[in-house]
Amino acid sequence: MATKEEIVKGFRVRELLEATRRVIARNGFQGTTIDRVAEEAKVAKGTIYLYFPTKEDLLHAAILEGLRAMVSETAEADNPELPPLERISELVRNQFRIQSSNEHFLKAFFLESSFVNFEPGDVRGEELRRVYIDHLEFLASVLGLAIRAGVLRPTDPQFAAFMLSDMITASIRRRLLGLASTPIEADADAVLEMFLKGVLAP
Repeated sequence: MATKEEIVKGFRVRELLEATRRVIARNGFQGTTIDRVAEEAKVAKGTIYLYFPTKEDLLHAAILEGLRAMVSETAEADNPELPPLERISELVRNQFRIQSSNEHFLKAFFLESSFVNFEPGDVRGEELRRVYIDHLEFLASVLGLAIRAGVLRPTDPQFAAFMLSDMITASIRRRLLGLASTPIEADADAVLEMFLKGVLAP
C-alpha cells in the first residue's frame, strides 16, 4: 500500500506533466521552459527540479505519459463483444476522438518531432517505441480476430495494424496542417472506407 508521501508525490508529478503538456501544446518543444511550466503548474521553479533534473527529463516524461494515456484510453474504450467489423469501426472512431481531444499536444509532437528522434539503444527512445509497439499489438489482436473470422482477407495483422495506425495519424496530421476542415467523424469514416475497401474503383 502506498504511503501518504508516495501518493502526494505521484499527484504532484501528474500535475507537473499535465502542465508541461499544456505548455508544449502552446509553445512547442523549443518554447517549453522550466519557467513556463512552473508558472502553468503554479509551483516554484525549484519544485520541478525535485522531480526532474533537466528540461529534457521533464519533456520526455510528459510525452511518454501523454502517449501512454491515449493508448490506455483507446484500449479501455474497446468493446470485444461487438461483431468484428463494428468493433474495428468503433476502434477507429475512438482513435480519432481521442487524438482530436489532444490535438494541440499532438501538433507539437507530430510537427516538431526532432525531440523524439533518439538513437537506437537510447533508453528514452526505447520507452517511446515500447508504447507504440504495445498499441500496434493491441490493434493487431483486434484485426487478427477479424481475419480469423473471415471478415478481413488473410494478411499479416501486424502489418495491417501498422497501416491503419499510420492512416489515422496521417489524417490527424492533415487536419493539424490546416489542410482539412471536415468534421472528425467524416475523416474517421473516410479512413475506414479506404482501409477496408482500398482506392480502386468498383
